[in-house]
Amino acid sequence: MRYCSAGLIPMLLLVLATATPADDDSDDILEQRRELERIQRDMDDGQHRLDSLQSEQKRVTEAISKFDQRIASDRQVLRRLTREFDLLKADITRGDSLLQEYRQLYERRQRRYLGNIRQFYSLTKQPVKAFGDYPNEELEYQRKIIYLSALADFEGETVQDASDLVDRSADELTDMSGRQKTVSGLKKERETAYALGRSQKEREEKNLDQLRRKSMAEADRIITLRQAAQEMQNIIARLEEARAAQLTDPTQTGPSAFAALMGQLLSPFRGKITLVFGEHVDPVTRLRSFSPGITIEGRAHSGVYGVASGTVAYTGNLRGYGDFVIINHDHQYYSTYAGLGEILVSEGQFVPSRAKLGTSGQDGVVRFELRNGREALDPVKWIRIESL
Repeated sequence: MRYCSAGLIPMLLLVLATATPADDDSDDILEQRRELERIQRDMDDGQHRLDSLQSEQKRVTEAISKFDQRIASDRQVLRRLTREFDLLKADITRGDSLLQEYRQLYERRQRRYLGNIRQFYSLTKQPVKAFGDYPNEELEYQRKIIYLSALADFEGETVQDASDLVDRSADELTDMSGRQKTVSGLKKERETAYALGRSQKEREEKNLDQLRRKSMAEADRIITLRQAAQEMQNIIARLEEARAAQLTDPTQTGPSAFAALMGQLLSPFRGKITLVFGEHVDPVTRLRSFSPGITIEGRAHSGVYGVASGTVAYTGNLRGYGDFVIINHDHQYYSTYAGLGEILVSEGQFVPSRAKLGTSGQDGVVRFELRNGREALDPVKWIRIESL
């Protein structure tokens, strides 16, 4: 976020208050010391948030490392399963081709076997004739029967061998198909795990990037608070010197006319409220923070106007607030306009209501705060929403 802690603007208001005789007494010094203590508490809270962010960064970094290991393991297993699947696919193709060859061999041998059986059957069924006068014919006949019988036995064995080859080849093909199905299922599961791991890693990397940016912003905020604490020490020293030099009592201020404008103020800048007043919970760190004003997002380089008449109490630049203007209303209420791209008024200048104080910056984001002394007020309760 481009704006810093709520500790800086109250500090500046206290600096401004030292210029008025009404606050030059010992109570001011006590209030300044309380403000310093509050800044110190803000620094301690900021350090706690920074420690929490750094701890979360460490956890996310470790999670990313584990995802990297899991992704690498999944990638290695996927490669092995892919190679195994491809080999099984090639083996199944070869097995299917071999099965077809064995079936053709089986059919050829079966046809030849059946042909030999028919010849044997045909020969044995011929009418038996007397071979008394032709002994050589009888011997030839017996030889044919023996040959055909042996051939039939041999062909029967070859047919059985071919049948066994077909059965074994079919069983191997079925086994390889089952293994391929199993490997395919494992491959799909690992692909799902691999894709999920990559998705989770990318999500954690985005989370880590957010944490790093928040850590940098928190570190900058702590540095700013340390600078504010040092400046507050200087303010307390100046107040003590002023109290020692002052002999009269502070004057009392009358009732403020600004208080009667609650709910009637026009918005200082036209746009959409992107951050409301009050406590917020960070979606990443789950830490609570407090916004002392509202953030309005509108067009870049557009006019920013004072909500009521008053005196320009301060113009300047602070880290986190950018260029800003503080208007003093009746020495009691203060309005702050931060994130300006250009300031068009100067300190000590009286400005009427709706005077143009400056323009929005390049990002078109303006921070608006209202205070009753050091008490932060909800601007939404004071401005007319339809004027945004």
